[in-house]
Amino acid sequence: MKRKLKISSGFTGVVATGSYENARPAFSAEQEFEVDCETQEELKFVIEEVQSQLHLICFEKFKAVEQQMIAERIQKERKDIRFYEKDGVKYPSVTSIINFDSDFFCTETELQQYASQSNITHARVAEFIKSGKWVEPKELSDCWTDIVICTKGDLQLDIDAGDFPGFLKKYQLDKMKNFDEPVFNEEYLFAGTPDFEAISDKVPTLVDVKRTIDKIKLFMQTAAYSKCKGLEHIKQLMGIELNNKTAQQFSKPVIETRIDNYFNMFLQKRKAFKARYGI
Repeated sequence: MKRKLKISSGFTGVVATGSYENARPAFSAEQEFEVDCETQEELKFVIEEVQSQLHLICFEKFKAVEQQMIAERIQKERKDIRFYEKDGVKYPSVTSIINFDSDFFCTETELQQYASQSNITHARVAEFIKSGKWVEPKELSDCWTDIVICTKGDLQLDIDAGDFPGFLKKYQLDKMKNFDEPVFNEEYLFAGTPDFEAISDKVPTLVDVKRTIDKIKLFMQTAAYSKCKGLEHIKQLMGIELNNKTAQQFSKPVIETRIDNYFNMFLQKRKAFKARYGI
């Protein structure tokens, strides 16, 4: 017997958006169709199947909105935690996951100055890989804000710190390639933008440039990047320290091949981040 059916389902939940603040996103879905059923049992089965499918659609919509709202709440609470967005999903950055529970040794203002100095060095390295030219910071328009922060800040940090061409004369890297877009790990939900990849002693290597190297954090960060889509070929991690602490303005690179070990350490941080923020 043919029957015309109109079946609907929905999902409503509560999302904490701040102290004593909640949102209640609600979703519903409806399907109208004709079905041929001989018995009430067959009809009941069809209805339950369709309701389950509609409920799942609504639940997945809710989870996507919940994730978005949680990310917005975190960003209101913590300006230092960043997210990347892909297909409507918010991915916490690798560095935010690693550093969310860190006690920094300096004030927020000082931290910004150190970050700006690092940003300038990163931009110069990227330009060198792209054009082969080691340009003055003032030639890079994207660095203007960071230049002002360094030159006007109380630390008076040098904007011309580090010698990447000098480093390459001593430590050869081949086939260097910048990352212009972020990379994503959809299984564990994190993302980030690595500095560059290269071939070092015939080994595909993921390279990160630092003002000052903390080996554990460096290798957790690069190990996480290496587990993102498109970087399955990476077999080695490298950190390059560029600053003006030495006469040559660079140090011997640090290298690591135990990628899985450091990735497992990162996953513990990812687990703690999710426990703290729910995302």
